Amino acid sequence: MLLIIVIGVTSILAMRLFYLQVIRRDYYRRLAISNRIQRERVVAPRGLIRSSDGSKLVVNVPVYQISVVPGKLAGKEERLRLACEWLNIDEEKMFLNLVEWNKRYSDGREMTVVQAAEKSQISILMENRAFFPFFKLVMKHRRQYTEGSLASHLLGYVGEVTDEELKGTGRFGIGDIIGRTGIEYVYEEHLRGEDGVKIVEISAEGMRVGEYGSVEEKEVFEGFVRSRPPVPGSDLILTMNIDLQREIEQIFDWDKGCVVAMDPETGGILAAVSRPSYDPNIFREGISEKEWNYLNNDPDKPLFNRIVQATYPPASTFKLVVAYSALHFRVISPNERFQPCYGGYQFGNRFFRCWKPEGHGTSTLFDAIVNSCDVYFYQVGELSSADDLAYAGRLFGLGRQTGLDLPSEARGTLPDHSYFDRRFGKHKWTKGHLLNYSIGQGELLVTPIQLCMMAAMIANDGKRIVPHVVGRIVDSEGVETPVGDSPAVTIPQIDQRHLKFIQRAMESVVSGEGGTGRGCAIAGKRIAGKTGTAQNSGEDHAIFIAYAPVERPRIAIAVIMENAGHGGAMAVPMARKIFSAYFECCKTRKAE
Repeated sequence: MLLIIVIGVTSILAMRLFYLQVIRRDYYRRLAISNRIQRERVVAPRGLIRSSDGSKLVVNVPVYQISVVPGKLAGKEERLRLACEWLNIDEEKMFLNLVEWNKRYSDGREMTVVQAAEKSQISILMENRAFFPFFKLVMKHRRQYTEGSLASHLLGYVGEVTDEELKGTGRFGIGDIIGRTGIEYVYEEHLRGEDGVKIVEISAEGMRVGEYGSVEEKEVFEGFVRSRPPVPGSDLILTMNIDLQREIEQIFDWDKGCVVAMDPETGGILAAVSRPSYDPNIFREGISEKEWNYLNNDPDKPLFNRIVQATYPPASTFKLVVAYSALHFRVISPNERFQPCYGGYQFGNRFFRCWKPEGHGTSTLFDAIVNSCDVYFYQVGELSSADDLAYAGRLFGLGRQTGLDLPSEARGTLPDHSYFDRRFGKHKWTKGHLLNYSIGQGELLVTPIQLCMMAAMIANDGKRIVPHVVGRIVDSEGVETPVGDSPAVTIPQIDQRHLKFIQRAMESVVSGEGGTGRGCAIAGKRIAGKTGTAQNSGEDHAIFIAYAPVERPRIAIAVIMENAGHGGAMAVPMARKIFSAYFECCKTRKAE
């Protein structure tokens, strides 16, 4: 009986061993390999951003990030204290952060303690990785803005994904960066790329040994796939002229305001500056809550993109629209003369002043544009309707988003009859509101990009264009896709006779003897423009829109200087410097 039992047990063991080692060999082999390999996501490098000549504006720089894994810390608190001392990390802050982190995240996810490690810190961790198994050292790419604050409001900045975003599409991983503002945000899908996968081998202690390289093509592992390289994001080629952008950054030294320069033929943004600005590189290594609150709550709003987000009364630049409306609806003729300007206009019990106290005397519509006579346009406004003015404003792109590829673009306000009824109540507003409207004040608000687009439309004979910052998208294989390449659209409702009249008047604003923009004149160059002085609770805003050269426009600009005073005195000289810089850049390019 004993012999039979021994033989039986031996037979059962033999059969079991045969089953496990022969029949189930592949299963257990895969299971054994799965115990020592891990799947790692390889984040795709973000696409670069370049100026029109190929100069790199935004690149990726490799940094080593140090994280602590809470699940591997049990019983190793003394080692962590020693590590803090060696790595020059605040020990007290480390432990406080860990307590808060574990309360917030119960899944044991790793906590980043150093965003960009120094060489000495990397060396210490590499040499002592067995002694400090709770630390994780990972190489990541971070954005670097090569020109610092240059064009910061166009480029934008990036930031790490939030918990809410991680719960969303499932496309993001902890620590991923995404665009937050500017074209970094608008073109996120193109810049992001496609992540890869790497299969790595780990030791029994959980330490990374290296990349696993013995996987056969037909071999299948539970929960794993074969390694695949990441696909880098697409590069963005901007319409920006980097030389002009650098020049304007230096020229425009005013505290608050902005400049927009556009190609009136294509709508491409040649340069744009918003003041005050900021350096997006401050977000590269992480920004503290205190620093963020200081930046975000700054009364001067350095993060605020005045190019598309700020709205201003267009002031006398709107007189171009009022003049077109009056001619189009036959309210007046080009040679119409009204009551002379003696420094103001009495309307009911209110006296509306002209910007020139001594007045302009008798004027035609042409003279009134050149000299920017408020009294003349008060009388035009008295004869006009709110709907007529709004109609003309819409023709030139006011009151609606331009479609510029930057986020948070404001629409502005272009009042019509129904707007005034909603704002003040039916029959509770008067012609006095239209008098303010006729000189670009009151309820009327526009953005700088709208003003620049209006100047561009006048320059290109009334054709509507879509302004854009990005000119081309180049994918990882070098295939280029044009952006914003739609041709300028002729607006049939725009009367060319009246538009030509406006163009001639704008040129005389700069070249005429009494023109308010004559300070922008450059010898040998034909420039057309219109000044504006926007009334404000404090000092007035100085405004100037212009384009050049008149015979074949290549650049249209809008200059706004907050609290600077009169447009002719402040914005016009600034515009002259900008045009000079542009013509110099053109000369340099031709020489090259």
